[in-house]
Amino acid sequence: MMTIDTSNMCSHLQKKLFEEDGIYHPLWMAMQDDPNLTAVVRSRQLHIYRNGKKVLVLAGKSAPKVIRADRICSMLPVNYAIERITQMEHHFEKALAVIKDSTKTSKMLEELKENVAILDEYYGSELWKQDLADDEAGRFPKDLKRGVLSEDGIWNLLSDYRDLNSNKN
Repeated sequence: MMTIDTSNMCSHLQKKLFEEDGIYHPLWMAMQDDPNLTAVVRSRQLHIYRNGKKVLVLAGKSAPKVIRADRICSMLPVNYAIERITQMEHHFEKALAVIKDSTKTSKMLEELKENVAILDEYYGSELWKQDLADDEAGRFPKDLKRGVLSEDGIWNLLSDYRDLNSNKN
């Protein structure tokens, strides 16, 4: 059974996490059964780690922040998946713009590297698979940009990035 010091935790987060009807309660229950997960309260938020690597930050009034793809993140409500897909779409569009730009600066290449790393971790992860399944089940709005859920979109971007890096050497 996981225990955490809640003395510095936001009261809104406590309700969402510990009350049976709280939106994060299923996550809390799943965390109890997973020995690889740990959590600590920092700045009134709950920081969740798997094997020492941060995967998720839960806050009381703001949206959760997915740090890295993990199966615990797939338990977040669908509206958080929409926010995640929107964020990933932003990384995708920024990376694609740099790859297509013939005047790449070192700053652009550094940002490209960061965006590609985020997309590479997301693509094929359990979180991506869950988002894809939710999309195929019609759980997202029709007007949601979802290029990151297309297998070819991210695959082609990652391939172009690898080609770009191999041409630099």
